[in-house]
Amino acid sequence: MSDHFSSVRDLMSIFDLSLICNGIGVLGFIVYLASYTLVTFQRIDSRGMLFFTLNTTAATFVLISLTQNFNLASALIQVVWIGLGVIAIVTRLSRPAAAS
Repeated sequence: MSDHFSSVRDLMSIFDLSLICNGIGVLGFIVYLASYTLVTFQRIDSRGMLFFTLNTTAATFVLISLTQNFNLASALIQVVWIGLGVIAIVTRLSRPAAAS
């Protein structure tokens, strides 16, 4: 009987993790949507630090969600966005303040 409850607890913890990861993925979607909406309505600059930070965060959140429901194509896209975002952020941080 103890083994049965252990299995149920294991199943519940997996279920909770899946829900948490899906929630993080949805949050990533919202951040992506906010980022592109802000650029569309010219509230932020598409070359600015905020844009790349938002996109890198969104890609990271979506990639986390893919740990539970893996999709290779989506994972590759997120990894590329994270890589490009990190490069853009590092480039902007390494510029002298006057050049920004």
